[in-house]
Amino acid sequence: MSYIRHNISNVQVDPQPGFSTVTVFGGNEGWSSLSYRDYNSDYVRHDENNNPIGIGTYQRHDLNNNQISVETYQRHDLNNNPVLQ
Repeated sequence: MSYIRHNISNVQVDPQPGFSTVTVFGGNEGWSSLSYRDYNSDYVRHDENNNPIGIGTYQRHDLNNNQISVETYQRHDLNNNPVLQ
């Protein structure tokens, strides 16, 4: 089933929201893959003057504003041994 937007009179509106299909967990992390619809494809972020803002990438920083590299996630079992599936 998919999301269908309606107006205040319960009449289906046009256009409907855009979406993209997202698949998480490629099957090599130990979980089965999962697909879902992301209905944020029409969203455009704006600043306080209503100007569109491009999509940036998040970069973590320490207290001195030095960039911190992100380690690759590694799942571990109950005994803290890496799960290599």
